[in-house]
Amino acid sequence: MKRITKGLPSFFTSLGLVCGCMSVIAATTLKDLNLAGYLILAAAVFDFIDGFVARIFKAITEFGKQLDSLADVVSFGVAPAMIMYELIMRSFVKSSLTSDFDIMSPPMGNALLMYSAFLIAVFSALRLAKFNIDTEQVKSFRGLPTPANALFFVALGFISESSLGSPVDAIVYNRFFLLGTILLSSYLLVCNTRMFSLKFSSLQWKENSIRYIFLVFALAVLVVYGFPGLSAVIVLYILFSLINNWFVKMT
Repeated sequence: MKRITKGLPSFFTSLGLVCGCMSVIAATTLKDLNLAGYLILAAAVFDFIDGFVARIFKAITEFGKQLDSLADVVSFGVAPAMIMYELIMRSFVKSSLTSDFDIMSPPMGNALLMYSAFLIAVFSALRLAKFNIDTEQVKSFRGLPTPANALFFVALGFISESSLGSPVDAIVYNRFFLLGTILLSSYLLVCNTRMFSLKFSSLQWKENSIRYIFLVFALAVLVVYGFPGLSAVIVLYILFSLINNWFVKMT
């Protein structure tokens, strides 16, 4: 029984990894960004469950930590990178005068933009490596957590699938916007800016006021806009973290 409970967190981590792999297929082969996004959301659920189970059964191991990070590279690094790759590809197809846009031998400028999507995977891996050797990231994080970063790009995929033919297309398929979000997110992943954790050590208002306020705003956004609103939720998370840092410095 002890062996089963000890291996249970790794089982859920593996399920999350499988979801990440399936998300890559959904985005690149099936061209279904909704399905790709749902699979990343499922991976995020399993990522929460494996940590929760590890704490409940006191099965936190070094092996589990390393496996979790390796799974996160795929589910929250490679998978969202492929969603962005597909969005960039669609932006070229939409703007192409012909329907036979050549993805195998694009011009140098187009190729650089296409492959810039992979920076999400690279900087997510750097973020996770940095996290693994930093023992101070317990109650707060340094830089944007990879799941939060992935959810932002997941939301862009949801928006692209639900805004076909609407004015929002002009934003979602704008290459300057896509490249800008990739570069900004890459910076946020590895910067030293403090981001608050959503882990509650108690339910007291004084210790968790920023968390409670953020969760109320996040819930309101999701009720109104659904999963596409996740992009706004992540922006709110970053803004709330910056505001919280400012208040901490002032006190």
